[in-house]
Amino acid sequence: MNKHKWEQAWEDKTFEIKTLIPSILVSKYTKDLKSEDHVLDVGCGNARNSIFLVKQGCNVECFDVMDLEWIEKLPTALQNKIQFQKSNVLEYSYNVSHYKAIIVTRVIQYLNSEELSFLFQKIHKGLKPDGFLLLSYTMEGGIFNKKEIDVPTHVHPIESVERTLKKIFKKVIIAEGGKTSRHVNYSSEVLTYDIYASDPYNLDYSMNSFR
Repeated sequence: MNKHKWEQAWEDKTFEIKTLIPSILVSKYTKDLKSEDHVLDVGCGNARNSIFLVKQGCNVECFDVMDLEWIEKLPTALQNKIQFQKSNVLEYSYNVSHYKAIIVTRVIQYLNSEELSFLFQKIHKGLKPDGFLLLSYTMEGGIFNKKEIDVPTHVHPIESVERTLKKIFKKVIIAEGGKTSRHVNYSSEVLTYDIYASDPYNLDYSMNSFR
């Protein structure tokens, strides 16, 4: 079975993820989560956000197309509180109306428009009525935009992302992120957006609804 390009790039040490500090977006908006809350971390990477949230007492599911073997390095008590699965963004099976928060950081630039629409549909179905989405979108730059990895990237105008989210959520807050990061050593400036979206509408829709 051929390895995914991300996996091969990781083995070839084309890129690395060192930081275990949670993203600023996650640390800002998850302070009020309770121990019984369920959280899904989409494309978790080395699980920096998942580990942060499980230490707060949340029930955490996470998945990524790569298994970076981070879970084996955690204390047993934490290992037992995190459910990790190796899966891609489009195949992972969400529990319906289950999650208080869904986290998607540095993922959507690798999805085309149809895949992004499908992801938003899955997110909407997975969130509880009082749930919220935390979405960090790197439009350009960053540690993964390297020719050695050769993974297709897609630019989604932030205005388009905002319009789509406002069809799904009653409240959408978008902030432009900094050109550099406190936590990740980028070799060049990056253009990022941090998005908080809450109070999902009660929708009945098909795949075409968000286009």
